[in-house]
Amino acid sequence: MLDSWNPKTFSGEVYSVLSDHSKLIRSFYEEDRMEMEEYLNSSPHQSLKSNRFHSAYSELSEQIIAPILARSRLRVWHYTRLTEYEVKSMRQKLVLSSLDYLSDRLENLVSNTLLTHEEAETVYAESPLHSQRENRAGQMWTTTIPFRPSYGGVEPLLESWGGESAYFRLSNKKIAAKLKQIGSPRIVELETTLSGSRNGRCVSDTVLQAWAKKLGLPVPLSGCDLPVSNCIDTAKVVRVHTKGDTSFQAVATAYPEDACALLGE
Repeated sequence: MLDSWNPKTFSGEVYSVLSDHSKLIRSFYEEDRMEMEEYLNSSPHQSLKSNRFHSAYSELSEQIIAPILARSRLRVWHYTRLTEYEVKSMRQKLVLSSLDYLSDRLENLVSNTLLTHEEAETVYAESPLHSQRENRAGQMWTTTIPFRPSYGGVEPLLESWGGESAYFRLSNKKIAAKLKQIGSPRIVELETTLSGSRNGRCVSDTVLQAWAKKLGLPVPLSGCDLPVSNCIDTAKVVRVHTKGDTSFQAVATAYPEDACALLGE
């Protein structure tokens, strides 16, 4: 299983390709830093120059590394708030986001008296899945690198049940407060394959950032958001970290191994 941020987990094939292209990777990031510094120090600001290594770097990422990664299995991270029942269900089968799935989950909350029928109807009616179905439905969003639970980008997902499909446009403050009391914050470790060219480029960029960092360059590992969709049937839960568990607070620091050193936390 490959961690896109950890060169120690790269396959021999990935490692060999990156080693062969280290000069290009170094040149690209050094040029990028130089051009940015020149831009920031110019007065008035000049136009940011294009990186002369961009074309070769993009070809490496999209045409060489991404196809190799498409044959790999990698670890990704899903931040959410779930009930115990939902954790058990997720371990048995991963389900992509949809209005039908949201409705089923809300019905389960009503059956367990965690929401009233009227409150569940309000959450369903105001879900952004109605108006943003093309962007939100049929996916399970993950990150290519682990983040601390306190990281601002994932904190809202851990704070409220149902994710953005439930709370993002919810106008009723009373119901919004109830969603924050349902279930527990969870960080779900998943093993998956890639499901498309967009995903390949996303992971390839993280791999290249990690290699640049290995070369000693001051490159931040930003990672990217990765939608698991077409490959959902082959994805599986590796581990669920629940708030209160030692591992939950250790994610992106002491867990997984080398996270603190490599992610720069």
